Amino acid sequence: MPRDLFGPDFQIPSADTTAAHQNGYNEFTIHQGDEGYAFGPSRREKANGDNLSDLHPNVQTLSLSDLDMCVSLENATFPEHERCSEEKFIYRLTTCPELSLGLFSVTAPDGLAASTATYAHARPSDSTSPTRKSVLVAQVIATRCAAPTVTDESMEYPPDWRSGVSQSEGRGHQEQGRTLAIHSLASLPDFKGRRLGKIVMKSYMQRMESSGIADRIALLAHGPLVEYYEMLGFRNLGKSEVKFGGGGWNDMVYDISEKGPLG
Repeated sequence: MPRDLFGPDFQIPSADTTAAHQNGYNEFTIHQGDEGYAFGPSRREKANGDNLSDLHPNVQTLSLSDLDMCVSLENATFPEHERCSEEKFIYRLTTCPELSLGLFSVTAPDGLAASTATYAHARPSDSTSPTRKSVLVAQVIATRCAAPTVTDESMEYPPDWRSGVSQSEGRGHQEQGRTLAIHSLASLPDFKGRRLGKIVMKSYMQRMESSGIADRIALLAHGPLVEYYEMLGFRNLGKSEVKFGGGGWNDMVYDISEKGPLG
């Protein structure tokens, strides 16, 4: 389930499109020194060293090759009863990987991200620097659904999906659905205060608005996080009927169709 561990004072960063990543990723590098960089470190962050320059963050579309990092990040972030299972990750990263996004930190063996839960599964960032790895530090995992909000059915997967002839009956990813159902917004607790969850979420929202592939983004949130998502532009539709993880969720929706694609 979506969970972010950082404060509310975030604005969308400027990001430059780079050439395609050697592994086929669509990659954006976040340049802290760029003009127009909207989330430069605050006075508190400068005093405490809580800025992003030492993480070298970039966002990339996730793929099945990121599976082990995604699972490790999920397990480090959520209580067991709210975690996405490994099989769900395999299903989502196989069926609709273009709907999931990761925030990566390029780090050396003695870098900040080298002691995190995801480092052990990280790959070299490029062939010229095999000791520098691209470490997953935050992620958004999503599917399409036909309903206007996240449902228990949208959070499942067809039991026979691997056969290629699955009869889903509303379970899991619905290719014609116009709602993007977010199943995981997670960021490493090691970097609490770095706003990594908001960076990956804002990047995701911007990409989905620009693509025009959906009318809305939906997620579930417990009460203490409702205001947090409202500050990102989501509307609180009230108590959700979803029972996953014991229930008690609120339906949150970000309307894309009313805003139109970003220029």
